[in-house]
Amino acid sequence: MILLTLAAALVVQAGAPADAEVRSLSVSVVDAKGAPVEGLVRDDVAVLENGVAREVTSVEPDTAPLVVAVLVDTSQEIGSSYRLYVVDAVSTLLSHLPQGARFTVWTTGDRPTKLTDLGDDVGAATQALKRTAPTGGNTLLDALVESTRELKKQEGSRSVVIVVTGTTTNFSSRDRLRCTEEAAKNADLFLSVQFEEGLGDAQARTEYGYTLDTLARKTGGLYETPLSAMGVPQAVQRVAAELRRYRVSYATLPEIKSRKIEVQVARPGAKVRVAQVPSS
Repeated sequence: MILLTLAAALVVQAGAPADAEVRSLSVSVVDAKGAPVEGLVRDDVAVLENGVAREVTSVEPDTAPLVVAVLVDTSQEIGSSYRLYVVDAVSTLLSHLPQGARFTVWTTGDRPTKLTDLGDDVGAATQALKRTAPTGGNTLLDALVESTRELKKQEGSRSVVIVVTGTTTNFSSRDRLRCTEEAAKNADLFLSVQFEEGLGDAQARTEYGYTLDTLARKTGGLYETPLSAMGVPQAVQRVAAELRRYRVSYATLPEIKSRKIEVQVARPGAKVRVAQVPSS
């Protein structure tokens, strides 16, 4: 069905108007198993803007330098799972970041704490996580804001936030609306894993769920919710696949005020994620 829809879109796609401007989108394309789809070219992709097919001008791997803030729940309520599942999963994630990526690791137990400065030493980050003793409640929402403020300083890079958290007691001073508004301004992509473990009440679930889901949808990211900490390693693998993205450029009209974008890819089983495009 996707292939037929894409073919139809390409047939009706009009050439670029004389006064067109070119816009670019960051797009994730994975297969049915969650692995990155490789080798896409322009003819594989269709862009529909407000239901109208636009001319795709280029499709290229996004090779902009990558800076990543990894936020890890180290609250007391997930102490055993932290040692058994979370540390190794985060270490594996760091080792599979794209070549040239730099990262910093933050912990959210008791208070937001920057565990490592921006760099690429996976071994040092892993040892720092292993030395960390889970304590206190979860300050995830505060850590999202503080970590993204630092990412914003890294001009010329793709900034990514990766969250691995339980459903633990919320100790943040910020609420979901304030956190989402502030964090969304500071980073390009949000990818999160929230597993079902901890003593978080209904309010905490609402705060975490709204924040992580909204940030993912706004930026074309991913929000995974495994049923237990045992599912964290697999969820983290799917998160890592989202880091290998394409830059899709298309011709459009500059005077359009509100843009609803859909990107289709002519590959069986392909799943496409694209950031929401704000009104201009």
